[in-house]
Amino acid sequence: MRKTSTETGIGPSAGPGYCLDDQVGFLLRRAYQRATANLGRGIGAHDLTPPQFAVLARLHERGSVSQNLLGRLVVMEPANVRTIVQRLGRRGLVRTERAPADRRLLMVSLTGKGATLTRRLVPIELDATAATLAPLTPRERTQLRRLLAKVAQG
Repeated sequence: MRKTSTETGIGPSAGPGYCLDDQVGFLLRRAYQRATANLGRGIGAHDLTPPQFAVLARLHERGSVSQNLLGRLVVMEPANVRTIVQRLGRRGLVRTERAPADRRLLMVSLTGKGATLTRRLVPIELDATAATLAPLTPRERTQLRRLLAKVAQG
């Protein structure tokens, strides 16, 4: 088993006790990569990426929202969410229209095809999450979700 820099007392110029493998950001990135790989395997057959699934899932939860709000709800940069909405639109999974009350707002919603696909994908995502969390006990899974939500809220 790998010893941490804290255990060995050996560290690079960052100082004794430092090891990248011990850093929260690095661990979160590795966990994120594991989660997205698990999800990607499940939804890849539907020619979707995890960020595209996130857009579909959020629209499934919220209904029609502005593209700007959608970007914030899935934690994506405006240019990225715009590209995803365009790609999903070309596939007939989402539709866009200008908001009647404020023509500056582009509203995004699922089409019937998009809603049907999203309902089929949710169990796949739940299985991917279960695979990601498989090394943990049920209590640890609950604790991890709670702690991650707390960290995410700042």
